[in-house]
Amino acid sequence: MRILHLADLHLGKIIFDLHLTVDQQHILEQIVAIAVREGVEVVVISGDLYDRSIPPVQATMVMDDFLSRLLIDHGIKVIITPGNHDSAERLAFASRLLKDQGLYIASGMSEGIAPVILHDAAGPVTFWPLPYVDPLTLKRHLGDLEIDDFDTALQRVVSALPLAPGRNLCLAHCFTGGGEASESERPLTIGNSSLVDPAHFAPFDLTLLGHLHRPQQISAKVFYAGSPLKYSFSEAGQSKVVAIFDLAADGSFTRTLVDLVPLREMRTLSGELAEILTAAATDPGADDYLWIELTDRGALFDYAAKLRAAYPNLLNITRTAYAGNGSSGDAIVVRNKSESEIVSAFFHHVSSNGLCSVEESVLAEVLNDLLRQEHGEESCDRSN
Repeated sequence: MRILHLADLHLGKIIFDLHLTVDQQHILEQIVAIAVREGVEVVVISGDLYDRSIPPVQATMVMDDFLSRLLIDHGIKVIITPGNHDSAERLAFASRLLKDQGLYIASGMSEGIAPVILHDAAGPVTFWPLPYVDPLTLKRHLGDLEIDDFDTALQRVVSALPLAPGRNLCLAHCFTGGGEASESERPLTIGNSSLVDPAHFAPFDLTLLGHLHRPQQISAKVFYAGSPLKYSFSEAGQSKVVAIFDLAADGSFTRTLVDLVPLREMRTLSGELAEILTAAATDPGADDYLWIELTDRGALFDYAAKLRAAYPNLLNITRTAYAGNGSSGDAIVVRNKSESEIVSAFFHHVSSNGLCSVEESVLAEVLNDLLRQEHGEESCDRSN
């Protein structure tokens, strides 16, 4: 059986006030084309189809089009389990009716975990789509006061599954120990109480996970799909892929990664304003989503407009020379200090380099001019 693994679509995602609907539609069309070209029989989505529990209309329309292309146009079955961003109840609407079309949607924990049994030439393959397992919800559902963390909750759920003879696959949405996170993931809880032991998935022939946005292998039989798009600049260096698993009759498998090409890349640039503007003229990625770090130390006028004219999808600009080197609670002491000492202290506060010798000379000249104007004196040196 050939299986394509997806997770963390986050349809309806907004970054820096930018709606990513067009980008998401583009990547999903690409995934459909890959599934058809590679002869995929089933697509599994391990949670976080949407970015929030009540998704915008445009997001549901994109999902409807994606599923319709897979199911109706190409006869590819789809299995979905909800993630922490999804509403399990809303996601499972009409799920019993949709089974006849080959769409299987896991409900919330209150409805129990129903296996999805598909067949290939070697016989049945049993998929166990686990809904997002929240320890508080599970504690209330089972009336078990001993369940107080994600690891215990997952262990209770997995150990209770009546695994079928033959091949068993698990779909889940969780944060396993050993996984590498990105900035775009919403924390499941404060601290490390959301971590689960991947050893709980040992009974399965293959476990396909969602939640972490970097595609990665946790153990010999446990994998994260990663998000199909970059949703934070911490992911700028990542390659986004879809994984295709070929499941053999004995439960062994091979994994093939297929690169995804976004409508626009997400990357960072760093340098002085003049250098960046000069390079923009020949930059093939001028339409990318960018975070630009300006290293100029001097005053810059209208730099944001100039940068956005060169890079229309610029999302953020920072001045690294003035990022600060102390905590927000650090104060600048001005008592018994000269004007030059106060200004120097300020520059040191906002820039780890402080003032260079040239800047100190300019500062002294400015202060002397101001003091001469104030006192009407021919010469006044208060720089020291």
